[in-house]
Amino acid sequence: MRRGRAALHTLSTDQTTYDGANVLEAAQTAGLRGRLLRRLHFTSSGEVDGVRRAEVVWQLDAAAGAQLDWQPLAALGERERGWAEAACTPPANVPWMHAGWHGGARAWLDAELAAQGLRRAGEPTVLKHGQISALWRVPTDAGPLYFKAVPDFFAREVEFTPLLARELPGAAPPVLAADRERGFLLLGDCGEVSDTPDLNALMTHLARVQRSSRPHLSGWGLRDRGPEYVLGWLDALFSDEVLMLGQEGGLSAEEAGALRTARPELEAALHRLAASPLPRTLGHGDLHGGNVTVQDGAFTLLDWSDVCLTHPFLDANPAYFFPHEVFDGDWSLHHDVLDAARDAYLHAWTDSAPLDSLRALFADALRAGELFRALGYVDGIQDAVEDKTEWQGAHLDHLRRLLTLPAP
Repeated sequence: MRRGRAALHTLSTDQTTYDGANVLEAAQTAGLRGRLLRRLHFTSSGEVDGVRRAEVVWQLDAAAGAQLDWQPLAALGERERGWAEAACTPPANVPWMHAGWHGGARAWLDAELAAQGLRRAGEPTVLKHGQISALWRVPTDAGPLYFKAVPDFFAREVEFTPLLARELPGAAPPVLAADRERGFLLLGDCGEVSDTPDLNALMTHLARVQRSSRPHLSGWGLRDRGPEYVLGWLDALFSDEVLMLGQEGGLSAEEAGALRTARPELEAALHRLAASPLPRTLGHGDLHGGNVTVQDGAFTLLDWSDVCLTHPFLDANPAYFFPHEVFDGDWSLHHDVLDAARDAYLHAWTDSAPLDSLRALFADALRAGELFRALGYVDGIQDAVEDKTEWQGAHLDHLRRLLTLPAP
């Protein structure tokens, strides 16, 4: 966009671009340079000949001197005008979708690197660019580092990540710099996401982090999102509005009926968890394989935007650490693996209850945990983001998965 004019350019790439990764690289191969601003449109075309296809429209702040075909907005088609109008009104609470932000962010990054005797060895690579975060991989003369920016509504991540990294080994990546006012983090390298993690070792690591957090909790002032919190949200969570009955992508009447029929059992499970001898611990709220890295056999947990106080079992479903193609398939095919990972985790808690009792509580938590995860959207992201369309049905995935799990 430039003074009531827009330039459109169509590219094809075999790389995913939904989260902002690979967009600038694809543009540069076509001779287009600029800075990423906002994803304006996404439509999946499904799978064709084994290839997933999608139409994605991204807004770029074109570099000075770029040779583009600028057209008046009135000359655009209706769909294209809609994209241009969206480009003119970026979310006010997402600074990196506004022209001019990038220069200040790079200046901060370079100053923090210089303060530690480091310097950039090239241009940052965009890994994520959305309403809830921006993430860059930054090449430096000491190896790759990571710059992360979060909006004001996730400022707690900037506050707690340095604390967790300092106090709980493996709970968060090393923090080289943090600026809560700007929402900036400069993070050290802690390995890569693995498609085939040692699930038993990962679950044991999670239990260790949770248990190690207990001496610190009284001074951290975390939000309480335990079983009682989930119970207090059930009326809203099972309402027609939240279940999106009658809306595109919403639960069907049959699904909503099944969920509501299960409510008494879910309430009983939450009451059992609330009354259990397990202590409250540090909670993550969105633990899955993409939020865990491994380096030399050591695990690190990432993305503490939903940091809270909770019942440890609500946060500990081993199925979420499987790769997506396994996780989205039939979980029943992996009972042996999941049961072994569950027991590896539960052995850390046998000072609180016998193993058989812990297994029963864990079965309660697998189902109740889907409600806990759904609330991360309903009582979190969905209220905070300005563009509601992106996240409006995200919680329904968890409610649908709940219906696939066997009752304890």
